Amino acid sequence: MKKPDLGNREQGAGNLFSICYLLFVLCFLFASCAGAPKTGLPVTDEELYLLPSGARAYLWADAVKARPILEALSFIDLDDKVTEQILDSTTSAAAAVFPESQNRRFFLAAAGNYPRSKANLSLTFSKGWKKQKSSSGSSYWYSKNDALALVVDSGLALVSNIDPFDYSEKETPPAGFFEFRGTLALAGWIPGPSGAINNFLNSMGIPLQIPAEDFLFGAARTDNFEEPWELILKIRTPSASQARSILSLFSIARLFVHSGAAALGGIAQGTSPQNAADLIAPMKIAALLFSNLPEQEEAYLTLRTGGINEEQLALLFGMFQVYSN
Repeated sequence: MKKPDLGNREQGAGNLFSICYLLFVLCFLFASCAGAPKTGLPVTDEELYLLPSGARAYLWADAVKARPILEALSFIDLDDKVTEQILDSTTSAAAAVFPESQNRRFFLAAAGNYPRSKANLSLTFSKGWKKQKSSSGSSYWYSKNDALALVVDSGLALVSNIDPFDYSEKETPPAGFFEFRGTLALAGWIPGPSGAINNFLNSMGIPLQIPAEDFLFGAARTDNFEEPWELILKIRTPSASQARSILSLFSIARLFVHSGAAALGGIAQGTSPQNAADLIAPMKIAALLFSNLPEQEEAYLTLRTGGINEEQLALLFGMFQVYSN
């Protein structure tokens, strides 16, 4: 099967890899690479209820547990005293990535315990940041060079490419998201996911049309030191009967793919997700995704990869970027 043109994939800001990469880059505006992040504050989920509607994908991450994954998704280094001081106090963050047709490209809300006065004082004396007045009457900081708008409060920080307060409707997490997230290191969802899921399956030689109403994804810790992560995909179908039918089709498809134990073997560490498509055949991705028997619970279908490492997880995100459009 012909591989999609990778040259234009950077424009696909709404895909799974882009939002995870964005979360890492923006998270470094709120944390420190040196030293362990503080974990004294409870997660309140306030950041999830501040996300604007209309995004292509949403992601929530525990800033402590998900740190190895976020580092694996990084391709740049940010070294700034202000950003280092703030990120060290981040406990969780939620991000949204928007279609290219919209003025807003991304939005991030990070929860923690921030040195508001110190951060704002530092920004005041920073040549790259200027204070702006929001249309809502609030104020925010803006960096023209980085195209970043920033708000720092004592318990919350907001980041976007435009006025963080300039939106009217907020996104509501899909039904079952909080139960699904549980103790996961990171979790997210894609609104209206049928097209992306079906394109991804077709690219792997599985010509199924899944009537997906919700698509949740997450990463959980395993007990395996070398393969410490498990990718979990959860699809909500219109009914339990449809889920059973699709489960049967998934079980048949699983018979035609190889075992996922070494699906990503041989890929050099540090290989970028954009280049990984040249090294990983779609059928090997299918082998990994179907390495365990699919599960059904009412109208939900769940796929589990089994143990993988951070680099492999990052590559999977990149593969979804390439093959879901």
